[in-house]
This record gives sequence, C-alpha cells and structure tokens, in this order.
Amino acid sequence: MTAELIGALAVIIAAVITGLFQRLRRENNGAHKDNADKLDQIADGIESIDEQLDDITEWQEGHDRLHSEIEAQ
Repeated sequence: MTAELIGALAVIIAAVITGLFQRLRRENNGAHKDNADKLDQIADGIESIDEQLDDITEWQEGHDRLHSEIEAQ
C-alpha cells in the first residue's frame, strides 16, 4: 500500500511539474513573438535611417561639387 501511495503521489507531482513547464513554455512563446515583433520594428527604423543617410550623403556630395566648381572659377 505504501508503494502504491508513493507511486500515485509521484504521478501527481510529475503531472503538476509538467503542467507548470507547459504554462511557462506558452508564456515564453508569447514573449518570444512579442520580442520578434519589436525587433522587426527596430529593423524597419534602422532601414529608414539608412535610407535617409544615403540621401543626405548624395546631397552632400552634390553640394561639395558645387563648392568645388565655384572655387575653380
């Protein structure tokens, strides 16, 4: 009887632990998705900044050429 009680108790404890791990896993999956979405937003922001810097660089190069032409005259 004692062995059966210990076995039953072990099964109950295992079920509780398994349930806790599954819950933590679901919460972790949700947090992972939230973080992935946030990283996508950051990547989009960085891409936008990169494009703006490219535009500024092109403008600056044109502006420098204009100064060079004026100084050459």
